[in-house]
Amino acid sequence: MIEDARFGIVRSKVNKNCPVKLDQIYCDGFVEDNSNGIGVFSHFHSDHIGDVESCLRKYDTLITHPITLAAIDALNPGFKLYASWASQDYGQRFPSRVGKIQLLKANHIPGSAQVHLETNNSTFLYSGDFKFPEMTIEQADFLVLDASHGDPNYDGPTDRLSVKNRMLDDVHEKMDLGKPVVIISHSGTMQELIRHFEINDSIKPLNHDIKFVARKEQIQILHKIYEKEKDEFRDIVEYDSPDYWKLIRTNSRCVIFLSSVPKKDDENNSFLDAIDEDIQNYYKIIVDRYKFEKNKPAIQPFDGNYEGMGCRYNLASHSSVAEILDYVDAVSPKEIITDASRSNFAPLLAKLISLKFPKIKVHSEPRV
Repeated sequence: MIEDARFGIVRSKVNKNCPVKLDQIYCDGFVEDNSNGIGVFSHFHSDHIGDVESCLRKYDTLITHPITLAAIDALNPGFKLYASWASQDYGQRFPSRVGKIQLLKANHIPGSAQVHLETNNSTFLYSGDFKFPEMTIEQADFLVLDASHGDPNYDGPTDRLSVKNRMLDDVHEKMDLGKPVVIISHSGTMQELIRHFEINDSIKPLNHDIKFVARKEQIQILHKIYEKEKDEFRDIVEYDSPDYWKLIRTNSRCVIFLSSVPKKDDENNSFLDAIDEDIQNYYKIIVDRYKFEKNKPAIQPFDGNYEGMGCRYNLASHSSVAEILDYVDAVSPKEIITDASRSNFAPLLAKLISLKFPKIKVHSEPRV
């Protein structure tokens, strides 16, 4: 980042996912000399909360959405006891000596937020991970922009509801055949799927004699996100508990939700070898929220050595290039920095924005 710049990406000495600077406010990362003492976390995925422990020791105040705070506490028990957390709902303004800080809905996962800062002279916005257009738009002079889907080759549209419905149909079919299912997805997406499997207006839920399985912390996150609806959910068996192993030994009908995911560049499904040997023969559903080439369908059966063993489902929770450009148009910034610490597509996205909006200054950071 250019020295004394008011916004951008701060190169981290310990983490490839770098902090985002909005004037004197730092988001999704740790800076040793944060004189203002305020940090903000946009959501609870690991590439955004990797530095939370360092921030706990050094920062005076940490701001995040209540769902994100509950998830951080579930993933790292006790963390919320070690700092002055400011749990902020969308639209609330947190006053600081730098300016007013506001979290805005980002529509990436439950609790995900954009970070908006209003100072006396300027406005700043960090998009965080976002899915346009079902989100809050607030204009800003300076924008730090996520570039996860910054390559137009991965611009395929996703109808999330139809994909979730088709997945539930798929699971129904496997349950009718007495075949257990493993669903691998990111945290946040997992909870959205569990809710859809229990409560939706399109397809009947699975019979309640079919057990759901998840890790303890993922169950806690589910109940926090859908606190008002949790009584409608079946009891979920804790992964690796005695009840879990009973299901495995008896080959009972069940749906196991796991939060480990494939590498983004894995085209050969080799990550499936890492699944526990006891459930290797279960039907597998991989929920991708990253890149599906735009000419390929949203549902892709495994091929090669894994043919017939499962499917990939495209449930993208990042904006496509077209949606990113629409977002930029709506925010109407004077200057943009694309986040190259979390996506290799940031330089390409910066060029695409320059072509579309030649009056906007734009580059990616950290620069190579």
